Formats: sequence, structure tokens, C-alpha cells
Amino acid sequence: MRLESIREPARDVPVIAEPDVLVVGGGAAGMAAACAAARAGADTMLVESYGCLGGTLTIVTLGGFCGIHAVVDDERLGRVVGGLCLELEDRLAKVDAIRPPKRHGKIVGVPYDSVRFKGVADEMLEAHDVAVMLHTHAVAVMTEGGRITAVIVENKGGRRAIVPRVVIDCSGDGDVAVRAGAGYDLGHEGETQYGSAMFRLGGVDTVRAGQLTRPEIRESLERAVAGGYPLPRTATGVHLNPIEGVAHLNVTKLGRPDGSPFNLVDPVELGDAEREGRRQVRMYEEAFRKYVPGFENARVIDIGARVGVRETRLVHGDSVLTEAQVRACEKPADAIAISSWPLENHGRGRTTNWEFLPDGEWYGIPWGCLVVRGFDNLLVAGRNLSAEHAAQASVRVAGPCMALGEAAGVGAVACLAHGGDARAVDVEALRAQLLGEGAILTPDFG
Repeated sequence: MRLESIREPARDVPVIAEPDVLVVGGGAAGMAAACAAARAGADTMLVESYGCLGGTLTIVTLGGFCGIHAVVDDERLGRVVGGLCLELEDRLAKVDAIRPPKRHGKIVGVPYDSVRFKGVADEMLEAHDVAVMLHTHAVAVMTEGGRITAVIVENKGGRRAIVPRVVIDCSGDGDVAVRAGAGYDLGHEGETQYGSAMFRLGGVDTVRAGQLTRPEIRESLERAVAGGYPLPRTATGVHLNPIEGVAHLNVTKLGRPDGSPFNLVDPVELGDAEREGRRQVRMYEEAFRKYVPGFENARVIDIGARVGVRETRLVHGDSVLTEAQVRACEKPADAIAISSWPLENHGRGRTTNWEFLPDGEWYGIPWGCLVVRGFDNLLVAGRNLSAEHAAQASVRVAGPCMALGEAAGVGAVACLAHGGDARAVDVEALRAQLLGEGAILTPDFG
């Protein structure tokens, strides 16, 4: 007879820390949240499940920052993300790990070296006096009323408890919020954007490859499809790395055998997606070598340690960033971050659907999108914010996620003066503090 469940014995869990602010997840949002909270004077701890910080930017090896710059017109770009993002860029520049913005029509990315990023991230968190625990998973949450009272973690030391005053969930999948009982949507009616396995190619003729436009690369890959390669995606993101001869590729599209996207918070499907990603990487390596100029001698030198996830759980907050607000470029009075990134939807078919905002336009993200509905001392930041599926497709990239993280970190410290109550925060004062730290809430495009 198959057992349905077993009962674990009760046990006492040692408390290892009682920080003012606990940040779960060390990606773009989590790094910014932790640095911002510590900078504002809070005793801050960050826990990360992998062995380095950076999340999608390092573990997935993305290759290019998106969403930092707006397209102002045919010639000019303008910054829409400042603050701690600028500090990160400066630190990367000091170790020759970042390049100037690269424009592909109305798409703008900033190439960077994902390997050197790891050390830079360590230095940045250390400089802000953040206590970091790597290889540590948040596995359970204890609550009382509308408050989180403890987060249970597990690592090589066993099962431990952290007792924070405020928690910021930057896990990407909303793990803490969901374990606490928060409501959420899984994409749109259960269907999310497709994930991708990211990889790097060495042996690239970067001069020739750098002259290719995205439409030209797509035409080459469509020829590969006609030649018998069953490529699921031909709309690509190719970032030439600061290392000579190396390119990052964002080109795979991970779907089930029936073509639908994997549910990347289902452990079985996540494993299936990893294997499918590696299969596709080998196929794209062959297709690029055969059909794309400059890649004739290319070889895969690195595959992300995990698949790149664009969307899973969208946690319910006091406010919801809607598709209509993004399209209308709304600028609410309580905006704590802004974005000009297009609605970038990785849906069915071989293309990526780009819907661009008007040149020089942007929209604001309200504070309430970070405040988890039903909880006093729980915030979210990053791609698991409170947003509709189509709106999340615009706000989920690295630049806006760093801005959201910085706002969450500053806001979390403001909560402390009110017993950890996020709804008692004076949003005007929060905005003023963010502006004082160099954040951008109203861009000046000159």
C-alpha cells in the first residue's frame, strides 16, 4: 500500500539571527534591497539558495542588463534607473566587466561579464555591511495574524530559524509569500511566459557578429528551420561579451512536448525544462555554426546553472500594476520606481512579441505593488511583484527589478519606525529618500 504521507516529529529549531530586515533571494532585486536597507541603518541579512549572488544575472548567465535606459528618439537614450544600479555599474567598470549600452532598434541592453559580476556582487554587499548566507533555502514561514514571525531555512548546518522584523521576498517565485499563505496568480490563467536556457559561445568572430542586426540573425535561423532544425525560437538576444570572442545567447524557448510552457515552480517540470534546455543549446550551437555569419567556429563554453525564468507566481499586493497602466504610461503619485521597457512577451511561436512604449515615455510602479495583501511586515520586489501578466512582461527585467529592490529596502527600514507596518509608511517621504540616494522617479532626458 502506497503511503500518502508521514508525520515528522516535533522539534525545536535554533534561532540563528534576529535581523531588522531579512531579504530572501540575492538576484538584482535582492541585492539592491539588502544594500538599501543596510545603507539606511538596518541590521540586514540576505539568504540565497545558490553559491553566488546575482540570480539571473550570474547563475543563468544572462549577458546583458535590460531596462536601464529609455529610447528618447532615433539618436538618444536616457537613464530611467539610477541609485544602486549606478553603483553596480561603476563597480563592474572598475574590473572591465561592462560595456556601453548596445542598441538594437528600440531594444537597449548593456553587455556585462557574468563571471566577474559574482566577485563584484560579493564586494558590494560587503561594502554595505550586509550579512549574507549562501547555499541557504527558505523552506517554511511562521506567521501570527498578519505578520511573519519567523522564516525557517535549511543549509549544510541543518534546519534553522531567522526572526526578522520585516521580510522582503526577492525569490523571484514568491516562495516566502506563498509559504506564508499569500494569494498569487500563476501567469495568466495558469500559463506563463516561456523560460530559456542561456548559454555562452566562445570562438565567435565578434567583428562580423557585431555587424549583424537582430532581423538578420532571425533570417539566418529561419533558414536553419527550413534546413531541418526544429528551432522553437528564431527571435534572439545576442550580447557580445567584454571578453573577446565570447557571446551570450538568449535564444532557446522551453516548452512541453505539446508546445505549452513548463510550469517552472513544479519540481518535476523544472527538471524537465533543464534537460530540454541543454538539448536545445546543442541544437542552437549547430545551427549558429552552420547558418549565422561570425559563428562558424563557435563552441558552447558555458550553460547557465539553471534555466532562465521569466514568470511564475505574481503575488497579490495592495496595488496591482495593470496592462492598461503600462500602456497608458501612467505616472501615479505613489510611484517608487519607473520603467520604460516594452511589453516583452515570450509566448507561443518562434517570435518574441515586442510592444514598445512611445519614445521618451515611461510609467511608474506604485508602492502598493510591493506590499503583500494581508500581511503587515512582508514586501516583495522583483519579478514576483503584484502585477498582471502583460504588465509583468515589461517590469520584470534587471533595471526595474533593481529599482524595485532599492525601494523595498528603503521602505522596509521606514516600516521599522511603525512596528514593521508597511501600510504606515509615508510614501512621499519614501520617494524623497529614494531621490536623495540617486534613484530616478522623473527622468530628465534633456
